[in-house]
Amino acid sequence: MATIKEIAAEAGVSAMTVSNVINNVRGKVSPETEKRVREIMEKCHYVPNMAARSLISKSSHTIALLLPMWPNSPSTLLLNPYAGYLVGYFAELLRARQYYVMLGPFFDASEALNVVRTWHTDGAIQMFPHDDAITHEIVEKCEAPLVVMDRYFEDLNMLSVCIDDFKGGYLATRHLLEEGHRRIGFAGPSVFTSTVVHARYQGYAAALREYGLEPNPAWVFDSVYRNEGGMQLAENLLQMDPRPTAIFTSEDLIACGILKRFQELGFSVPEDISLVGFDNSEPSKIVTPMLTTVNQFIRRKADCAVEMLLRAMEDPTYRKDQKMIDVDLVKRSTVAHIG
Repeated sequence: MATIKEIAAEAGVSAMTVSNVINNVRGKVSPETEKRVREIMEKCHYVPNMAARSLISKSSHTIALLLPMWPNSPSTLLLNPYAGYLVGYFAELLRARQYYVMLGPFFDASEALNVVRTWHTDGAIQMFPHDDAITHEIVEKCEAPLVVMDRYFEDLNMLSVCIDDFKGGYLATRHLLEEGHRRIGFAGPSVFTSTVVHARYQGYAAALREYGLEPNPAWVFDSVYRNEGGMQLAENLLQMDPRPTAIFTSEDLIACGILKRFQELGFSVPEDISLVGFDNSEPSKIVTPMLTTVNQFIRRKADCAVEMLLRAMEDPTYRKDQKMIDVDLVKRSTVAHIG
């Protein structure tokens, strides 16, 4: 493989000029020279030594996406379409700003922190915080700029991007109430231990109380995961008497699982049960009938998190901020009006 000096000699420029091209230093190299240097680099199959670049520039040009893993089901997270879209958006946005993205799966705080330290990442984004103690430790000890998605601790200096989960739960449930439903259930994973899911549950409960109703414990379905959990819940619902006329689920996949199993057993949605999901993910748009759901604007969340992180990387005093992204209800075809 050619060296920087060899590329410089062939291009008729200095080694410093080639280095400026490699490191995307703007304003010091003319467009014509940059084009010639890059063509020679490509012809010679030149690949920059990232370790050397990191030592010289004090930057790895790498951002870690910290992904929690569950010991009994380590692949669970990336089975969720929402997770995949968010990772994809981060990769797209950061690549456009000349940063590489490293996925950093972890089981505990020490593993997450080691990803940042070992690879000398310029910053990190923690996604899907599922354990407050682990997230708290990561925020306290992370030496690089860090943005946490969907979690905020008032007692810490931290950067966070959240959505209004309470409002989402409220909007979904109020829509069902306005359509005449009174027997409304709630389904999700870790309803009372997950900060995000519990906020959606609280919005659900608040809407019920506006109509003089209380959540019925028999219709609050905890530990329901993805479409498989939704399919099992559908079978359980059909055994209940009385059963809810509507279910609000904390994620689209659960609602899609309920819908699929009801149809397989000869029942109809929304005639036999109404459904509202949460995420506005692709599955909600391709099931039949299309799912009514809460839109949490995934791209907007990713945009906001990247802008916060880049600002923190430039400004060491910017370490405490929370951005709240609004939500809205997308009305489709899975809610029936009842008299």
